[in-house]
Amino acid sequence: MDRVAIVALVWFVGWTTAACQLFKYVLNDPGTGAILGFTLALLSVFAWPWILPTRLEHWMHDPHA
Repeated sequence: MDRVAIVALVWFVGWTTAACQLFKYVLNDPGTGAILGFTLALLSVFAWPWILPTRLEHWMHDPHA
């Protein structure tokens, strides 16, 4: 699998799971949390250059690693 796809998978699963669990315990509604978590992951994927560590960014795009 491509490295960018692996990071994207972890990004989306992480945000969706975190929001789902938060909404499950706070509002007793995990479905809304999953939808909002996925939406947050989708909107924040454009901020990767500012959020992700430089080392991970280089690893994703390095053809020799």
